[in-house]
Amino acid sequence: MGDTKEGRDKQADDAEKHQREQELAEELERGDEAEPPLEDDEESAEEEDTADE
Repeated sequence: MGDTKEGRDKQADDAEKHQREQELAEELERGDEAEPPLEDDEESAEEEDTADE
């Protein structure tokens, strides 16, 4: 079978679809995990800035 633009486009579309499916599956696996606390990181950064003064 020869290499055609249509074939390359289909292969690229299939790869993108597979990537989206993989990302969705990973998100569903992590669905029960709690989000990491962002506020703690911000407070720590502010404390470090204040300590330098």
